[in-house]
Amino acid sequence: MSTQITLGIAQIDARLGDLAANLERHLGWIERARESGVDLLVFPELSLTGYRLLHLTGKVAERPDDSEIVSRLLAAAGKMSVVVGLVEEDRKGVLYNTALLLRAGKIAHTHRKLYLPTYGIFQEGRFFGPGNHLAPAADGLGILICEDLWHPHLARGLALAGAKIVVVISASPGHLGPGETPESQDSWEALTRSTALVNTCWVVYCNRVGWEEGSFYTGGSHVVRPGGEIVERAPFLDETLLIAEIDVREVDRLRWRLPLVHATRSDIEGVQ
Repeated sequence: MSTQITLGIAQIDARLGDLAANLERHLGWIERARESGVDLLVFPELSLTGYRLLHLTGKVAERPDDSEIVSRLLAAAGKMSVVVGLVEEDRKGVLYNTALLLRAGKIAHTHRKLYLPTYGIFQEGRFFGPGNHLAPAADGLGILICEDLWHPHLARGLALAGAKIVVVISASPGHLGPGETPESQDSWEALTRSTALVNTCWVVYCNRVGWEEGSFYTGGSHVVRPGGEIVERAPFLDETLLIAEIDVREVDRLRWRLPLVHATRSDIEGVQ
């Protein structure tokens, strides 16, 4: 991974269950990112399919190694690294809420969502299998999907394994209250800022926008510096390409002064 990265967050809407239309949208945003000199482009959770799929889940599932859609995205990405969200089907027919990292014509990394919310309006546990593996990509880029971030040991595990950037892709619904920001934004920013602080890493949060089956997605994607400072934030409600410059060396400098990750202990007995 280069120490200087031009990051792009594609805060977009998705058409529910329409792979062809969503692919074309991805190709358009990839081209916009290329024109802006982006090195790493991040799309939201289930960006290729939409979120509230329910009975459509199996109909839009892809096997990435054999997928024409993934092949077209790989070709479009070229040298750019691109994170996309889709429904993955494995060889046994199990479906996963998956993020793919595409780079240099190959699938460089796969993350299957580990924690599947099945409460309130969320029905993921009925349609997806839970992932059971956590590791960063070879270059130290870690990926989590939405609910995963609410379980702090996952981000710490990525940091301990060498991750210096944690990308969080999300399809988090919300609603507008009397304040200037959506009511769910404070919770997400508390999570992303605390993750960046205690793990001394960059955190990149990409949320979608738009209406879907009665749910409202508010955006508010943002980038958090190691130590917890939000350095860039996308507007609420609107599709946008948010661009930020990341210096990975900030992680090394802060971890030298604040060795929280290095000091992690595994020998403590009792309740943990």
